[in-house]
Amino acid sequence: MEIDKSKIHRIVISQDGKILVNMVYAEIGEDGYEVFGVFSGQDDGGGLFHQSSDGDITVSDDLGEFEANIDPDEVNSIFRQLERLRAMFEENDEEGNLAGLSKEGQKFLETGYNNDGYIEAYSKGASEDFIYDVQDEWNLNFFKD
Repeated sequence: MEIDKSKIHRIVISQDGKILVNMVYAEIGEDGYEVFGVFSGQDDGGGLFHQSSDGDITVSDDLGEFEANIDPDEVNSIFRQLERLRAMFEENDEEGNLAGLSKEGQKFLETGYNNDGYIEAYSKGASEDFIYDVQDEWNLNFFKD
């Protein structure tokens, strides 16, 4: 299953060059759509999330925990695509640890709101609500007030 590019949303938040949040999510389906997303941050490994068509959020690193209304193979394909998109904005050091934003990620961050080195960038239509949904449920070391 190929994700409709117009339904993919990004959020990147940085503080003095350090990635606090790198999130990509997609709306899948039409009426009563579901949301599938991936996220990471400099201090954390990141994770996956799913919002059901009823609005219930599940955050995990285990695809089996998501109760999606589509075939499990399609869920796997969606998350693989989202992980590739997330990784496009990241650079890793020689040991595989997150080192910072890639050139593409930095370019995206330039579109955001900058307040003394704290920058938030959102693609058109992206909702910060998903940050609130995952920050208390998983290993994201970032809390948005």
